[in-house]
Amino acid sequence: MFPPSRSRLVLGGFLVLGAALLAFPVVGVAGTPSLSATEFDPETDHEELASAPSIHDVDRSSPPATEIRDAFEVAATDGRYEGSIENASSTYSFVGDDRYDFVLFDETFYEFEVDVDGESVAIEATERTSVSVADELAVSLEDAAEPTREAIETGEPVEYPGSDGRTPIVVDDGTYYAVTPGPPKHGSAAPLEVLLVSAGALAVGVGALAVGGLWLRRQRRAS
Repeated sequence: MFPPSRSRLVLGGFLVLGAALLAFPVVGVAGTPSLSATEFDPETDHEELASAPSIHDVDRSSPPATEIRDAFEVAATDGRYEGSIENASSTYSFVGDDRYDFVLFDETFYEFEVDVDGESVAIEATERTSVSVADELAVSLEDAAEPTREAIETGEPVEYPGSDGRTPIVVDDGTYYAVTPGPPKHGSAAPLEVLLVSAGALAVGVGALAVGGLWLRRQRRAS
């Protein structure tokens, strides 16, 4: 039997090892940015298509102000909205962001243009099919950035060097891919990460049970 000091040292080692194994996948992902490709069908997989930087996904992002949503609903229905929205020029929303050419709104894609002048707002919206949006944004595999091609060809996450290495929407022989930072949008965690998390949880559990056993033993001796 280990002397008490050595027991505490061993138990502490279990807990530290477990914590390190549990933290490794998180640290690894954060320390080494990755790029992944997800095959998708533009007719049905709208979330994957909306991962393109030029598309704002209203359905899955932070909801816009009520006035903004109501104004866009009018534009989506009638093709155009003109009106006044208080603090429109300073209110953060997709309608004031030059990055976006398209919006996914109530599971429908729209191409839109916005003119904001103080509190005066004009929005023009044209409904687009998801396939037409995908075709407009997609780049052929041979013209995609090298890290993007590697992610698609290998089917595995690759190191992400920055914005120049990502081609968001790629088409290859009729198959579409959404290329995003981080792990693939579909599928389970990588086997190594699952193994590390499981081992970490086991180590922490063993340490916790051993600590509990020592505490009970001391309580019995004391009584």
